[in-house]
Formats: sequence, C-alpha cells, structure tokens
Amino acid sequence: MDSSYYGYGGFLVENGYSDETVDSYRKSIDLFFTFIDKKYGREKEAFEINPSDIKEFLQSKIEQGNSSKTVNKHLAILKGFFDYLWNKDIVKIDPAVKISRYKVIEKNEKVLDYSILLELLPKLLNNPDYTALRKSIFILALKGLRVSDFQILKDSVIEKGNSIHIDLKKRIVVLSGDEKSYFMEYYYESLFNGSDYVFITKKHKENIVPIEIMSIYTHLNAISNEYRLPQKLSLNDIRTSYAYYLHANKKYSVQKISETLGIELDSAAQLVKNSIERHKIVKEKVELID
Repeated sequence: MDSSYYGYGGFLVENGYSDETVDSYRKSIDLFFTFIDKKYGREKEAFEINPSDIKEFLQSKIEQGNSSKTVNKHLAILKGFFDYLWNKDIVKIDPAVKISRYKVIEKNEKVLDYSILLELLPKLLNNPDYTALRKSIFILALKGLRVSDFQILKDSVIEKGNSIHIDLKKRIVVLSGDEKSYFMEYYYESLFNGSDYVFITKKHKENIVPIEIMSIYTHLNAISNEYRLPQKLSLNDIRTSYAYYLHANKKYSVQKISETLGIELDSAAQLVKNSIERHKIVKEKVELID
C-alpha cells in the first residue's frame, strides 16, 4: 500500500513536514504493509488491520536486530497514520492507539552476556526441579530462536545417530549430548499433547494452539528469578547476545551468522551491528549462584 494513500502524504506536507520526514514516514509505512501482505498472502486494507498485526510487525523488527529506539519510531509513525485514518473515518477503530512503546535501553543498564548463559546451561539441565519443557525452552532459546521458531512440527524433529536435527525451514538446529537427551525427553511427552506441534499453549476451554509468547516467558522469567540473572531473559536479548558471541568469540562472518540464524544477510548485518553497539555499554559482571 502506498503510504500517501487516503491523502496521508499530502496531509503531512500541508502540516509542514519536510520532504525528508515525509519520505521516512513513507518507508516505515511501506515496510509495515509489505510485512502484512507477506503474512496474509494478499494486500490487506487499512480497515482490516488489527493490533496484533502491528505488534507482530514491531516484534519482527526487534528480531531483525532493530534497536528499541528504532522500533519506537516505527510505532510512532504508525500511530500517527492510523490516528489520521480514524479521524477521517476510514477506520472505525484505531488499532495502534493502545500499543505501548518499547523500553529503551539506557547506557547505565546491564547488557546480557551470552557467556553467562553458557555457564548456566549445565546447572539448569541438572536442576531436578525443572521440567523437561523448561529445559527444552532454554536450550532452544540459546540457539537464537524467535517466538515463531518455537512453532515446531513434530515431523520436523529427526534423529540422526547421536544427534537430532530440528528443521525450522530456514535453518536446521542440531542438538547432541545432554541437550539432545532433555529435548527428546520433552519431545516424547509432547507426542500425547493432541497437537501436531511440539510446544503448545492451552487456551480457554482446553483449546490447543502452537506455543505463544507468554508461555515461553513464564519459563524464562522463572529461570531469571531463580538464578538471579542481571536482567529478565527475553528471546530478543538472548538472540542479540548470541549474535555478538558468534561474532566476537567464535569469529563468525556475517554470512555465517545469517546461515546460523536462518535470516537474510542484511538482517544479520544489522543484528551484529546492534549487538556491538549494545556491548559497548559497560557490563556488570555477576556470579551465578549454585
């Protein structure tokens, strides 16, 4: 959809916005509707947009490595666009009005160190109080999975000798040793969950859907609290710290990082760039408790 559609471009010009600003608004809105068209396989009209569409777009930018500040700019532009459409009675309900901004990382805040997570992994896997589900979520989070990547079909899990291969369509995750053992423990449990998916969320009235973000974060928050991590774990922070670890410690090229994470080369370059910027922040070293 052209961002000047419904006269929005002209409205911006009439209200004194510079050509440069109007162009940046156009690019942001075009990115949004390109995302929506790809998601639904068709062009979706403005009145068909709902809040979850906007939230998923913003989350996709976070997962591509955009900073919270950049994502908030996208949100501000979309808020202005849909507010204009609402005032023109083009949309009956403004889908962006109640969406909150992302918290911006300040320079005095702690940045997640991937090495801490690697140090934590064996302790967590040997924690007798943790279910195979929680251990599996942590194992895969450390591989840089996004929320959508956790929607793993059971048929996508293939045992190959001493390892298992999980086909995520754009990448293959290989697990071996203890990681394989604990994941397969949960995988065998999942065979009886009444779904084609390994990870699920039970909704109201016992409806079963592929796992949703809050189900994942329930487990990550519990881990953060028990092991007194310097900050709450999030898939995006883990993914960003993983990219930095691959770049700085493993000396992976951007090309190899894009292949490892199953993302486009440009997205990998942006993710590495943002991870480097984050890790310029002075980090506070923490000692994990036993």
